[in-house]
Amino acid sequence: MPDSEELQKKSAGAAKWSLTTEVIVKIISPISQLVLARLLAPEAFGMVATVTMVVNLADMFSDAGFQKYLVQHSFRDKEDLHANANVAFWTNFGVSVALWCLIAVFNDPVAAFVGNPSLGFPLAVACLSLPLTSFSSIQMALFHRSLDFKSLMPVRLASTLLNFGSTLALAFMGFGYWSLIVGTLAANVVNAVGLTLLSEWKPGLFYSFDLLKAMFSFSGWTLLESFAIWLSTWAGTFIVGHFLGATELGYYKTPITFVSGCFSIVTNATTPILFSSLSRLQFDRGEYVAYLRRFQFVVALFLVPLSAGIFIFREPLVALLLGDQWGASTLMFGLYGLVQGPMVLLSYYSSEMYRSLGKPRVSMLVQVLFLVLMTPLMTVGAMRGFDAVVWADTGSRLILIAINQAVTHLVVGLSFCRTVWALKEQIVCTLAMCAFAWLTYGLVSDSCSGVALDIVGCIVVYFAACLVLPRSRGVLLKLVRGDGFKLH
Repeated sequence: MPDSEELQKKSAGAAKWSLTTEVIVKIISPISQLVLARLLAPEAFGMVATVTMVVNLADMFSDAGFQKYLVQHSFRDKEDLHANANVAFWTNFGVSVALWCLIAVFNDPVAAFVGNPSLGFPLAVACLSLPLTSFSSIQMALFHRSLDFKSLMPVRLASTLLNFGSTLALAFMGFGYWSLIVGTLAANVVNAVGLTLLSEWKPGLFYSFDLLKAMFSFSGWTLLESFAIWLSTWAGTFIVGHFLGATELGYYKTPITFVSGCFSIVTNATTPILFSSLSRLQFDRGEYVAYLRRFQFVVALFLVPLSAGIFIFREPLVALLLGDQWGASTLMFGLYGLVQGPMVLLSYYSSEMYRSLGKPRVSMLVQVLFLVLMTPLMTVGAMRGFDAVVWADTGSRLILIAINQAVTHLVVGLSFCRTVWALKEQIVCTLAMCAFAWLTYGLVSDSCSGVALDIVGCIVVYFAACLVLPRSRGVLLKLVRGDGFKLH
């Protein structure tokens, strides 16, 4: 078991670099989305959402859970780790090439199956991402395992900038959804080349079916779990696209993309750190729970008020970020934002716990149960119209939280009531912020500058309330010093 103090220092340092990277990336990405939302029609985003759904499914099968195995498993030494990395790499690469060939040959039937028969050729081109990502996924896992997020920063920024530049240039030239597809491929090329050059480990001519068999005992369940997550993530997209069409799919999926982008500044920076750290602490129950509680508390300081703020200011945010043509997506934008913070803290992090304890089958069963309940709910909503879909989507996400909290109590022994009670300071401070917004928003809602000042006022009220409460004040001061993710 690793030294606890050393792990705390590494996780704190990793958080700094990961969060810095995500902040920069999320400053660049919304600028791109702001322009694209005005250059491209909602139908284009709906079509790309369909393509992305297929690419993500194929990519999930090609990886087969090897990334999480390399992060979670305890290896004898570096040589053993690198041998397993070689087996994972070549398996991943071989499967990704085979899947791309199948999709390229049967592109029209696949496109018709997901509800967009005209997307056959674009789908085949977009799936070139599969062999490209296979060149970087194993290296990414090894960087995550060692909590070396500093080395990942230049590659992530370079790929984001290339995606930004190429996508906008092609959109201005009138290439429509092709601009989004080509931009993604360009970013994948940079990731593949950059991570391969930076990684200490390089693919070698080694393969072992014995190692593959041992890896698959864990990765097989992870693959099933990933497939269940894919189904539950994209089932709504498939149902909306099938029953309501590409325009409504754009209204449904684009707010999810924007709001997820806001939350991913924090979640993308912290979730890999949480999984890697919990995996190292899995044999020490006291340290494991202490680190998890601390982690949730720190992240909740930002996600709880963010959820409430997105819901309160949903109308001006949609007008600012997406433009007038996206007014029909306002309720989806607000409700998705309202539930996303609790989803991260009480559902996504539960999945990381199961995996870190070597129990991906538990996460898989959770996703299957959620899918069984969510699919009929979303289908009934889609049959009744777009507004019903929005409420059905919100209800399904609350169902997932409830399932994960029940399973977390049974498997890990963590009480939902104690988890919520541990976050009481963030909840109280957020309620104070909401009260301020309730008193002031109606007075300034007709003015863009007034809304901006109101948002700033809400932020000031929230953090002022946090500074009054002892634990929140202590954590904020530690975050300023850069050691907010330490246990003590």
